[in-house]
Amino acid sequence: MSLSSHIFVILFGLIICIHHAYTVIDYIEAKYPLRGKPSAPNAPWPEPQKLNASSDYIFIDPDFFIIYSNLKNCDIIDKALERYKPIFFPRKIPIQSPSSFDDDRILISVLINIRSRKCDVYPDLHDDQSYNITIEDSYGKIVAENVWGALNGLETFSQLLFITKDNYLATNASVQIQDWPRFLYRGMLLDTARHYIPVPILKQQLDAMSYNKFNVFHWHITDDQSWPFVSKTFPQLSKKGAFSPDHVYTPEDVQNIIEHARLRGIRTIPEFDTPGHVAALGRAFPEFLTDCYNGTIPRQAIYGVHAEREILDPIKPEVYEFMRGLLQEVKYVFKHEPYIHLGMDEVYPACWLSNPNIQKFLKDNNMTNGTDLMTYYSSKVLEINKSIGAKSMVWQDVWDDGVKLPQGTIIEIWKDTSLLTESLPWSYYLSKATSEGYDAVLAAPFYLNMIEYGKYNTNDSVMNLEFFKWYNIDLFANFTGDEGARERLIGGEATLWAEFVDGTNSLSRLWPRASAVGERLWSSIEVNNPEDAQFRLDVHRCRMLRRGIPAAPILNGYCGSYEVGMKQSMVNEPNFSHLS
Repeated sequence: MSLSSHIFVILFGLIICIHHAYTVIDYIEAKYPLRGKPSAPNAPWPEPQKLNASSDYIFIDPDFFIIYSNLKNCDIIDKALERYKPIFFPRKIPIQSPSSFDDDRILISVLINIRSRKCDVYPDLHDDQSYNITIEDSYGKIVAENVWGALNGLETFSQLLFITKDNYLATNASVQIQDWPRFLYRGMLLDTARHYIPVPILKQQLDAMSYNKFNVFHWHITDDQSWPFVSKTFPQLSKKGAFSPDHVYTPEDVQNIIEHARLRGIRTIPEFDTPGHVAALGRAFPEFLTDCYNGTIPRQAIYGVHAEREILDPIKPEVYEFMRGLLQEVKYVFKHEPYIHLGMDEVYPACWLSNPNIQKFLKDNNMTNGTDLMTYYSSKVLEINKSIGAKSMVWQDVWDDGVKLPQGTIIEIWKDTSLLTESLPWSYYLSKATSEGYDAVLAAPFYLNMIEYGKYNTNDSVMNLEFFKWYNIDLFANFTGDEGARERLIGGEATLWAEFVDGTNSLSRLWPRASAVGERLWSSIEVNNPEDAQFRLDVHRCRMLRRGIPAAPILNGYCGSYEVGMKQSMVNEPNFSHLS
């Protein structure tokens, strides 16, 4: 344990005995006992940078407890306080009044003090996300520079509360927390094209992201399989590209999701991937796709190489007119977000190079290969995006091809030997991109759609393999850039590609596996003992169950009478399900 992080060191004998029946993980085999230190029932996740807490505790009276802010009439704060009421006081778990206790054992109120006194509209990458929490002499205070830091503090405060076996709501009598994120960008990619994810499920995902201090929703909204985004400019895209009229996101849905995220301090970055991954787009505009040839015969698939038609045709001017119209609409819809993710990954040139019209274009323009074509296409689209006032985020492929990206472009690193045998390790790409002056986000080691069932064995203990795998990633492992390059690694992103998930299983597939990534992106690198962390993660997994998130177990054991299907289950509770 680092000197900067003192997490409930002296609480175990006093508080664990109170809460023992509510959160327990157990070994897989008796000969492999769990190592690590059992967690207090109110240990925060992610672990704060600095935390000290006393061993005595105080109680909260649900009828008289007050939490308020110095910032009045601010929707971010006002709606957060309303949102946390059923989290503090779960409807199905009756909280006892501590009226028989002495006044000095009651937490009377908590003040949220926002130094800027400004109600910010939309979060920014470079916002101060830090906060402090103090609890002393029956009063608490959350102090932050802005509303986004205040939201982080409010979430941590909510995790400091726990319900005793006698159904009293309690926390530590004295608490001091100083906390800030290790990385400014803590992203989550959700794919809504390979399978449609209903709006209520997306909202629950955003809720869970806020419980784990993720602050960017990377919305991979379209792909080959479907185009669920309803465009006012090009309505035929969803009419012909969506799975059905029911599998779409209307303009109202999109605004609803953006707002749901914003109120939780989460940015929404939309991704509209081109020139590849556009089969659904091609159902609306088949003339924009490239005709693939087999010899001299057009629209002939060579399966394993290319389809009959695929990839936008980069030599057609009307393609760029379409892209300008689409991106202008996207910029308008996501008006507060400066970035649009342009994709530009996995563009396989075989179809392009089979087409005689493109072959002639190459010759006429002194080009020789698919990389030249990709440079031509991507440069034009990047310039369009810049001209409409948007900044670009791209997968690394276009940078791999040698395209000079506009200043301010963020490169997302996804390639690694673990995903593509012909690739180099992700640390190479990350070091190179940041050393060339680009901001970068690391996704390669955090592909949470890649499932491995199993266990991680030490000589005398067993842990959940997947938790260990994600938790032990150091984003700067084998990094060769200088200090300036290190600062340009702005964060990481967990990804859930949706080949095998939809509304039935996306929440349990992602949580609490993504929580491991959340702590890695927020907490100090010195917080790195997975044997200890698994106990805190189990506490947090049970906490998410109490908030309506059907988070999967990490090992054997149980949470309490609120597990899914039990009488006090919060899953499908109106406060948390967003079904109405």
